[in-house]
Amino acid sequence: MGTTVTVTGMILKAAPLKEYDRRVELLTLERGRISAFAKGARKAGSALSACTIPFTFGKFVLYEGRSSYTIQSAEIQKYFGDIAQDYDMTCYASYFAEMAQYFTRENMEALDEMILLYTTFLALQSGKLPFSLIRIIYEMRLLMIEGQGLELFECLHCHNTDTRSVYFVAGGLVCDKCAAKEKELADSYPFILQKDVLYSFQYILTAPVEKLYSFLVTDEVQKEMERFMRAYKGRYLTHQFKSEAFLA
Repeated sequence: MGTTVTVTGMILKAAPLKEYDRRVELLTLERGRISAFAKGARKAGSALSACTIPFTFGKFVLYEGRSSYTIQSAEIQKYFGDIAQDYDMTCYASYFAEMAQYFTRENMEALDEMILLYTTFLALQSGKLPFSLIRIIYEMRLLMIEGQGLELFECLHCHNTDTRSVYFVAGGLVCDKCAAKEKELADSYPFILQKDVLYSFQYILTAPVEKLYSFLVTDEVQKEMERFMRAYKGRYLTHQFKSEAFLA
């Protein structure tokens, strides 16, 4: 026999089902990513209509059946309505949501992922940072949460904390001395990090999530960060996200 549960979360995506229903993907604090049905959500005047659109955040009361969830009611705390009205913002939000969907698992706690996604949407909505910088921050922080973080504070070989180092795609920093000793590595994966670039990445990895989107960088530094992230993701993340094709 089914029971009723209350979860706090965000709608990652929604799709029409039958004539009037919707099927949604929810990222929740308590149960990670779950699928749920919203019966009659596409009917005019339905109480579930506004609370089952993408990027809606709040508390959802679900009926937990044997193999599925059904949304009974919702108390919306944040609509993120500005996002849906801006094409570029919608594209980035869709990409962030798709990444969260990819990394989270059904019925497994996703507290860090949920808080990061919510904070990222607030940063998008604020308009204080370029969307492309928000993307860099989100990607690096999410990959760290998912166990793909890099060692960017000391040399992987001798543990020297001198930040004048060479980055190798195979895990993190290698100092100049160790790179000179293992020239084949330096030839294979050379990537010199400017100090401002390295400091920015170190901040992304360690800052409290509520202060994550509180800095700006020069165009030159951001271009280097973007180049770094392409190499980083190319090494550790081979999955192709559909929404990424629409990013500026």
